Amino acid sequence: MKIQLRKSDIIWNYLGIAMNLGGNFLMLPFLLYFLNDDAYGLWNVYVSLGGIVALFDFGFNTTFARNITFCWSGAKKLDKESVESRRNLDNEPDFTLMKKVLITCKRIYLVISAAALLLLWTLGTVYILYLTREIDSKEYVISWLIYSIAIFMNLYFGYYDSFLRGVGDIADVNKYKILARIVQICLLAGLLYCGFGIVGASIAYLCYGYVFRTAAKRRFYSYQDIGKHLKSVTEKISRSEITELFKVIWHNAWRDGLVSLANYLSNQVTVIIGSFYLTLAETGAYSLAVQLAQAIVQIASALYTAYQPTLQAAYVDRDKEKMKDSMSAILSVYIVTVIIGFAALLTVGIPLIKLVKPSAVLSTSIILGVGLYQTILKGRNCYTSYISSTNRVPYAKAFVVSGVLCLVFSVILEEAFAIGVWGLIVAQIASQLVFNAWYWPMFVHKELSLSPLEIFPRGVKEVKRLILRKS
Repeated sequence: MKIQLRKSDIIWNYLGIAMNLGGNFLMLPFLLYFLNDDAYGLWNVYVSLGGIVALFDFGFNTTFARNITFCWSGAKKLDKESVESRRNLDNEPDFTLMKKVLITCKRIYLVISAAALLLLWTLGTVYILYLTREIDSKEYVISWLIYSIAIFMNLYFGYYDSFLRGVGDIADVNKYKILARIVQICLLAGLLYCGFGIVGASIAYLCYGYVFRTAAKRRFYSYQDIGKHLKSVTEKISRSEITELFKVIWHNAWRDGLVSLANYLSNQVTVIIGSFYLTLAETGAYSLAVQLAQAIVQIASALYTAYQPTLQAAYVDRDKEKMKDSMSAILSVYIVTVIIGFAALLTVGIPLIKLVKPSAVLSTSIILGVGLYQTILKGRNCYTSYISSTNRVPYAKAFVVSGVLCLVFSVILEEAFAIGVWGLIVAQIASQLVFNAWYWPMFVHKELSLSPLEIFPRGVKEVKRLILRKS
């Protein structure tokens, strides 16, 4: 089945990112107002633990989305690397193969989410009890158990996100995420107002996951009658077939997992390291600069997320021109948006922040330094998104090495030279310049025969075509 990016996909993808970034800010006033200091601090611990548990996914979400796209595009067989060309296919989805992928996905996620829940209810509960040892309240234990269940449900049923993205329904994925976030915010405000405290916050988070997975599940099976087609597959899927398919999928899944771990090292570890060497004011200023820069590059890179199914389908078609057009649009929009975003932050954003909070410490030079690093990091990901769309993840080990170098460089610069925030910034930039920042862009340009000078002309044409489409 042909996948074509629509204007609505782009619009809803940007709205989804904006809601994801803004949702936490919208909930913050309610949490600060209705929760006491202990409860608010504990809530942040919940969120942090949830973020760590998300690593249990270990790349399966990305890998399954990619393989669903291959099935939807007509592939009759999945390989560990690459995929057969659609030139030899009938372009119709192979629903038998898709059903095998879905069954494999559900079984893998059941094991992953069950392991995560077990860890949360054992070590996680012990940790929460330790933190609340001087507080005589069962409320925290109840809220933690509810939050743990929410994490389990979100992790287990999160594969419907992969399924919808895999068939190219980018718009609806983001619609349901926005809907679920609105429900969470409204419930959070209502339950906190009614005195449910941190238990209410956990219930709201549980409902967020329930709304999203229910809507996404219904949409997936109704999308172009996928549910009916899958029901029509009467062939029994044997355990050996599931095992064999798992081996194929695991080949790249563990690599995608390493990429997630590497991104965590490259992005989050410096904040933790900084807390040991910087004052609280410096740590806060650096952390704020990181958040602002990440928000800008995340918005700027939204197009490459939306284009993933299109790139994957173009690869199955071996349509090199389409891949070159798609990459040119991704890179052109990314570069222009980054420039506009940081210009707006420096001229409008910083003055507004200081107007709201005059005591906020914001250094233009630090924001630019952090912004340069985040731009390099996300720009690198724009290029590797093309490589992953061809069912290859050769960059996983290099990403991990860069993440470790970032950690090592940060410690060395702070221990030996004590240059503060700039030690962290220099460590981050240097860790990427060693290899990833230049090698993978060169790799993609060479493989696609895409000259850097072609990027903007091709990108502008592709964006115009996208704008002129009716839907």
